[in-house]
Amino acid sequence: MRIVYLSASSIPSRSANSIHVMRMCEALGKNGHETTLVGKQYDSRLTEDVYGYYGVERAFELALIPCRRIKGVGVFVLPKLYLRLRQYDPKEVLIYARDVYGASVAIRMGFQVIYEAHGLPYNRLIRGLEASLFRHARLLRLVVISEALKALYVSRFDIADKIVVCHDAASVPSWSSNGDLPWPASRDTLQIGYTGHLHPGRGIDIIIECGKRLPQYDFHVIGGDDKDILHWRQQASANLYFHGFVEPGLISSVCRHCDVLMMPYQTNLALPYTQANTSGWMSPMKLFEYMASRRAIIASDLPVLREVLDERMAILVPPEDTDRWAEAIKRCEDGQFRDNLAQNAYEAFLKDYTWEKRAQKALEGIGV
Repeated sequence: MRIVYLSASSIPSRSANSIHVMRMCEALGKNGHETTLVGKQYDSRLTEDVYGYYGVERAFELALIPCRRIKGVGVFVLPKLYLRLRQYDPKEVLIYARDVYGASVAIRMGFQVIYEAHGLPYNRLIRGLEASLFRHARLLRLVVISEALKALYVSRFDIADKIVVCHDAASVPSWSSNGDLPWPASRDTLQIGYTGHLHPGRGIDIIIECGKRLPQYDFHVIGGDDKDILHWRQQASANLYFHGFVEPGLISSVCRHCDVLMMPYQTNLALPYTQANTSGWMSPMKLFEYMASRRAIIASDLPVLREVLDERMAILVPPEDTDRWAEAIKRCEDGQFRDNLAQNAYEAFLKDYTWEKRAQKALEGIGV
């Protein structure tokens, strides 16, 4: 099948969205589909080794649209997208869209479309575009990231017969090395890790408090921009190390430095650009990267995370209960206990949550 994947992401960038679309396109390509990713490009000098930056194979083509950094660029790029799509025959190409604007253009040009949504529409325009999209006969499928998000869409739109849940995923690590990240800790003690953004709702305050309560262990935060790191470092103890941003292609190797990986999502988790609380429907890539790393996981006990995890795979803790988080970390001193959790999570990952299996499920039953 020939697939053109439409994304509003800037390629390359640090956004989780861009990592997701690169991984999905790699998986589609590895599954045998001729795949082209159409995204935004702000600086042509940054595209020399995009595949290496994300740690993906060259299993798909990049067709990036040059853009300037101005407000509303997602709308202004649509004429360029229209011209790009005119190069393809709607009878021969399937559009897979992570962008409602691109999906709307493509479906009106005669293409059959799969649309993937990671959250409810956050303004009236997007809500209207999605409603129109869902009524169209050429919309083949709506892919969402959790059962919780599926329920929300079904309650708002007449889409139940076209909706499919595909939780996020991770790549199978090669573990050829532990990456190039300097590792300051040298003590023979538990290494506790966290990867990802440092925005409100990610539970960085929980990690900092655990570091203070458990000085016998080393804590590592991988990710965040300079401003966020400066803010949190002022509150942290000496046994908490901030490593800063790490290229996506190195994350799986970096996780191997750790014995335990924390995922302290809070119930008031908001995306910076929408302020929507995603804690009820999210499917964080971090979860699956942790599962793939074969390391013990301590995670917030949220219903949406229980769609994937159970007590055989992770220690599940009330999000705001610092005492319970500290107790969970101390339980991980038991190496056999850690290994059992890690192995169970890893086996579940291999069975259901690789990118290739996600891409296969998203297209299951569809032929163009």
